[in-house]
Amino acid sequence: MARATTINVADVPLIEEHVETGLQELMDSYRTSYVPGGDKKDDLSERFTLYPSRALPEFDHTYAKAFEARDSFNESRSMYGLVCDNTMPIRSIALAELTGFVHTHMATVLGSGTVNCSHLGESRNVIFVERPRGARLSELTKAQGRMHEHKVIDLILQPMLKVLVELRERNVSHGHIHPHNIFMGESTILGECVSLPCGLQSHYLYEPLERLLADPLGRGEATEKSDIYALGILAYELMYGLDKIKSLSKENYTFRVVEQGAYSIFSNGREFSDMFQDFFRGILNENPVERWGIEQLTQWVNGKRFNMIAPTAPKEAARPLEFIGESFFSRRALAYSFQTHWRQALKDVRALKLDRWCEMSLHRTELAEKLERSIRVAGLGSTEAQVNDMLTRVVSILDPTGPLRSLYISLRPDAIGTMLADVARHNGPELAQIISHIETDLSNFWVEQSDANKSPEMSVTIWRLQRSRPYLKSKAMGFGLERILYDLNPSLPCQSPILLPYHITNASDALKTLDALAATLGAETSFADRHIAAFVASKMDMSKEIRFNDLSNVRALANNPELVVMKLLAKAQQKNTKLKLVGLCTWAALRIEKMIDTIHNRIIRKRLKLQLKKLALTGDLYEVMSAVINADVTHHDQDGFVKAIALHQFNHERINRLKNEDILEYKAKRSGGKMAMIISYAALVITSYITITSHFNF
Repeated sequence: MARATTINVADVPLIEEHVETGLQELMDSYRTSYVPGGDKKDDLSERFTLYPSRALPEFDHTYAKAFEARDSFNESRSMYGLVCDNTMPIRSIALAELTGFVHTHMATVLGSGTVNCSHLGESRNVIFVERPRGARLSELTKAQGRMHEHKVIDLILQPMLKVLVELRERNVSHGHIHPHNIFMGESTILGECVSLPCGLQSHYLYEPLERLLADPLGRGEATEKSDIYALGILAYELMYGLDKIKSLSKENYTFRVVEQGAYSIFSNGREFSDMFQDFFRGILNENPVERWGIEQLTQWVNGKRFNMIAPTAPKEAARPLEFIGESFFSRRALAYSFQTHWRQALKDVRALKLDRWCEMSLHRTELAEKLERSIRVAGLGSTEAQVNDMLTRVVSILDPTGPLRSLYISLRPDAIGTMLADVARHNGPELAQIISHIETDLSNFWVEQSDANKSPEMSVTIWRLQRSRPYLKSKAMGFGLERILYDLNPSLPCQSPILLPYHITNASDALKTLDALAATLGAETSFADRHIAAFVASKMDMSKEIRFNDLSNVRALANNPELVVMKLLAKAQQKNTKLKLVGLCTWAALRIEKMIDTIHNRIIRKRLKLQLKKLALTGDLYEVMSAVINADVTHHDQDGFVKAIALHQFNHERINRLKNEDILEYKAKRSGGKMAMIISYAALVITSYITITSHFNF
């Protein structure tokens, strides 16, 4: 007997019918007054003019190029514009606080914004800065040699201290105090600090140990005390020079600071004057809590003497711990050795009995308990990621003020966003470890290890990291790694290839730019862009994935990523109700026109397509989406299609049965037998009738 066949609904071909919607003609004729990328007339463009043909390479750095600029409000003002890299965040909080801030001893940030840079063919964020007068301090020291300590106080320390006091009032650190960023003219001028991450241009000698141990991009925001430390090194270089210490490699120098302490290295048997002895003892301190801040430096500049004890080599343990054939008497030195011999530390960490060493030699029972608990959590059967996480925690317990360290990266929590922006462009091991740091909440663990790690700014960082953890696991549009990138870097422009050339930093500009570009992008360009989705979702602070319950019956549309991005853009448009986006809506309608082909009913398909142009002309994305996100339409189409398929299935099986030779032969035999039987019965009846009538002589 024939076996029934099952027809897959998705396999049933649709009957294509061309419907002239007029959308392409609408797209071709659409024009908008909005010009993407800073070509519009605003306060910034009215005031400042950038001259791309007049480069100023002396003000360039890794993430910005400098050019001459003019201020129409003050034609005599000497200034320059820093054209920033679109792929890295700037110090947006510091920029907001310092724009317009005028100080006798600091370069003034006059303004900033998006500028269409003709020499690049794209828009960038440009920071306009008043050009400091005078020669760089680094050039003067080369030409004039050492500076007397009284001049150091009068010309350097006092002016810089005044700047730091004012910056503290604005809750901003500088992070770029070094000879190349100080200018000596009629007065001492400290250069700008907002266009690149803290400490990125400074020589590593200018960073205190807790920042020195981190990667250059992993140092995070500077602090008042790290700025004071940089001032201390600056004073030392001006009075004594740093050539001998600079000859050390970074690794060698770091090892010596860990082993001996910074004061020991910089003093090196040198007798400081009575005036500067307290100064260097107070500043060259590896403990951030004990290091001098603005109050102590102010008192010292005003003549107070502290009679401080010289720091000694950091030796804590009564008995050393043996690792890689060396003896370690301090936790910080052991942590640094783990950092530089990571794979060996992974092999030996359990056998070293760190908890016993802390308890017996350091007499730190609470420390021993923390170490034992961290090592125990990562059992023998742990994965490589779990074991690396365990060692990161162990190192943080041993050296609580140092950065979070792992095999490939070393960074402070407030630098995770900056580091992510740098490494997200390539899928390397650094990226995997940053993701692991976020997933395992290592930053919160790190903060709890020392009071020196706690600050209001760090609390905000930890809150952002914890809030972003659930987003990492989501593959939905608007979430994932791209969402974390924008949540942790609010100043980062949208990294989508479509929008990156226009330096888009808010959802409203993203909508207007997409509207203006719609005709150029064309109907073949998909909306399914993870960066656009994540950028808009971040700016709207969305925490839930978008789902289309009305489309649950239409598998091709229920999880369509383009529709998700369209709805994200529609939500953003709702918050900017005055925006009428005919270009963007026409682009969306052209994409939806293709989606409507998944609807099976030809009449419904045609009706929906014919109304798309009218919906696009409203300039409202929600109106356009209503053409396909319509419960009545999808249910009616699906119910009708299911009934049609059932009828088709029934008829298909009947046809198959009629075509089956065995069945036909069986039916023929059965029909023949029935006919023979009928004929036989008929013959019997006739014969019987004849016989009866003959017998009775009827």
